[in-house]
Amino acid sequence: MISYKILGLLVFTTLSSAQAKRNIANIQGPPELSDLLKASEEILYAVESPSFDNKLCKSYLGLLEKNLDALALKMLPLEDLKNQAQRIADNSWKIRSILHSRLTEFDQECVYQIQANFRQFRFVEDYLLEIANQVKHLSPSQIEFQKQPIPMRDSTPNYYVTRTTELGKDLKFEDGDVLVTRGVSFLSGMIARLGSRATQFSHIVFINKNDKTQELKTIESYVGVGVAFYDFDFALKNENARILWLRSKDKLLAKKAANKISALVKSRLESQNPIKYDYELNFNDPTTMSCAEVSQVAFAMATDGKFTIPYYKNEIKGSESLVSRLKIVPGPTFEPGDMEIDPRFDLLGEFQDLRLTRDSRQKDAIMSEVFRWMNEYEYQLVDSAKSKMAGGIIWKVRRTFLWPLVKKALKLDDFSKEIPSNMLSTVTLINQIGEILVQEMKMMDLSYEKKHGVPMSGIEMSQALERYRLDDLSRYQNKRTRKLSKIHSMLRAK
Repeated sequence: MISYKILGLLVFTTLSSAQAKRNIANIQGPPELSDLLKASEEILYAVESPSFDNKLCKSYLGLLEKNLDALALKMLPLEDLKNQAQRIADNSWKIRSILHSRLTEFDQECVYQIQANFRQFRFVEDYLLEIANQVKHLSPSQIEFQKQPIPMRDSTPNYYVTRTTELGKDLKFEDGDVLVTRGVSFLSGMIARLGSRATQFSHIVFINKNDKTQELKTIESYVGVGVAFYDFDFALKNENARILWLRSKDKLLAKKAANKISALVKSRLESQNPIKYDYELNFNDPTTMSCAEVSQVAFAMATDGKFTIPYYKNEIKGSESLVSRLKIVPGPTFEPGDMEIDPRFDLLGEFQDLRLTRDSRQKDAIMSEVFRWMNEYEYQLVDSAKSKMAGGIIWKVRRTFLWPLVKKALKLDDFSKEIPSNMLSTVTLINQIGEILVQEMKMMDLSYEKKHGVPMSGIEMSQALERYRLDDLSRYQNKRTRKLSKIHSMLRAK
């Protein structure tokens, strides 16, 4: 009897050892993507494995990135994608959560690779959930955001919310928590793509809790406003396609940082000398602050400068002409999306408004291509009549008592007189170009979906935009058809 037990134990041990070896062998490379649910389960197993070390991280995730880029979703069974979308998205969130929790185990090269994969995983999540939920895609102008359910808190068919299992259903935001968000404007798209490591985020919200009342406020910096406090629910509903929720692993430090920055902002507001927005994105000068600098200064104040954000600095990527036009300080920078790879923060949750993720995806593709054209073909922004007027006469009139009359007569949107003329003209021009390209992109995307049953992938959108650029360039170079060109009068090579 004992011999049978020993024999059984030997067989079990041998089989287990063989299975373990097979499993380790299996994660030498990413799985085939013909079955996305199975692939997501295998990737999840791989990133959880102790054998998924620094070396394997770069080779495995690097090849996975290439495979996902080449993935033709239109070739996969549509019904399977619809039925399995939720499970695939849940697995994708788990993969991202595990990789985030292991950031300290990997070197900088691997962490940058992880960040690139995060962008792709979100793309897959958005794409599949939109299809499965038959989401009605909207333009931001069609939504009254302050009349919507509260992101992160309320549940609707259009909201996809993920969170760590420890949180359960009761979301408790704390002093010093950080929300990294993605706005819906072309300016947001430009900010998200301005760094050499492009991200999907454009704004940082710093949370402050009143110790006595437990009331939550946010501390944020906006163009034309500067640094101020906002009602928490208002901030959550402030035109966000996605929100990433992070918390410092050192909760006492986070609380101290929140107390420091809130005291500073309160004193400046009470003295009617608010901290102005940092239009130059100069992270070495805390006298003015962008949205990212609020959290940066807060943690620096709490540690006498020892806790520096970001953990991994980004680099300004936009063309020299754009950087000089905006008067941005070139070199190392802090993109809001850099917070997602800071190992000193825990990843608590994420929100996506599925009505807007397609619009956001299209704008990401547009801004990525515009920056590529600037860098590869030396395209430069060329002022239109509208942008010249915005940065010229309109900007000057805004600073006078005549503005209310001019605004009413010309039906102009209001804007802060704090905004520099160069930024106003540039944003106006980017919006003009962006509106043309996004309308073209939407038509191409809808036509593609009608033909194939699914929207375009990111690579397909980039390819379509490049074809459009060449067609528009051809029209512009021909004197007889130049008037039919839509973008090359405002964006073209030297």
